[in-house]
Amino acid sequence: MKTVLDELKIYNSNVRLSKKTLTNYNYSLKKFISYLSNEMNTNPKDIYLDKVILLIDSSGKPLRYMSINSIVIDNYFLLLKDKSYHVLKDKYKALMSFFRFLENNYYFENPMIQIKFQLKDYLPEKKFSKVLTRGNILKLLNSIITHSNNLMTDILLFTLLISTGCRISEILNLKCEDIDFENDKFLLVKTKTKHQRMIFLRPGMGIEIHKYTLSLNRKASDYLFMKDSQKQYTRNDVELLLKKYLQLANLPPINIHGLRHTFATLMADQGAPMDIIRQLLGHESLITTKEYINPHYVRNRNFIIPNNELILDYLKKKL
Repeated sequence: MKTVLDELKIYNSNVRLSKKTLTNYNYSLKKFISYLSNEMNTNPKDIYLDKVILLIDSSGKPLRYMSINSIVIDNYFLLLKDKSYHVLKDKYKALMSFFRFLENNYYFENPMIQIKFQLKDYLPEKKFSKVLTRGNILKLLNSIITHSNNLMTDILLFTLLISTGCRISEILNLKCEDIDFENDKFLLVKTKTKHQRMIFLRPGMGIEIHKYTLSLNRKASDYLFMKDSQKQYTRNDVELLLKKYLQLANLPPINIHGLRHTFATLMADQGAPMDIIRQLLGHESLITTKEYINPHYVRNRNFIIPNNELILDYLKKKL
């Protein structure tokens, strides 16, 4: 074999990786070569991967060299154990790619196959997206009622986001002509997955949305939500509104996508089948849907606050 630096050059010239990935791998591989240099007390230019381990007899006489093995790799990762998961992952993937290349081109025994280091053991604890409880949803709506300068638009916008689980882009791209007012449903044409899907509303909500469009003289081709300038709402516009109403309600911060997680979590809490939730969210994978459901949600199904009933009555009259 050639020196490890020469092998690295050959690897760079032949491996099929994106420029960004190759740059990251090279950084990690050079760090590993530096580690070998320190351990062997040898200049990196003089390191050969088939001559990394020196065997000596009981008298200290050198016998022969052996190739790099899994023990060397494990010792390297042992020094890195306090690093973040992403750092360990980058190092692991770089070494795996490099040694697999050598294995395929030189029949070099891949030391990564036998290592005891397990990347999965360093996975960080999953952080679930924040969700709103039922009580907090009502506090949010009350905040909108109390502080909004554009009440009907804001109430309708956030009610749709929370009650349908739609992505913010799907709601903002919704046009009046996409809504079946009489049958309480609308067709999503522009979706992230490129697949159209039908969204069903609460009974009677379609008629109320129709009244809303008529009051604003919306044309069929108009977006449902437009600013006074007749421009389409942006995600940033809605994020700022949500932040404002949450702060005024003294509620913890949550982003727009968190409302979608809220919908999924509440559906699961009510006992909805996972595959139904998947279809409502427009996911292709059930695994993705499961990640949307916060297992730490505090159930308060029977928790009743008198003021909440007043808010609900108000909304029923307005929407």
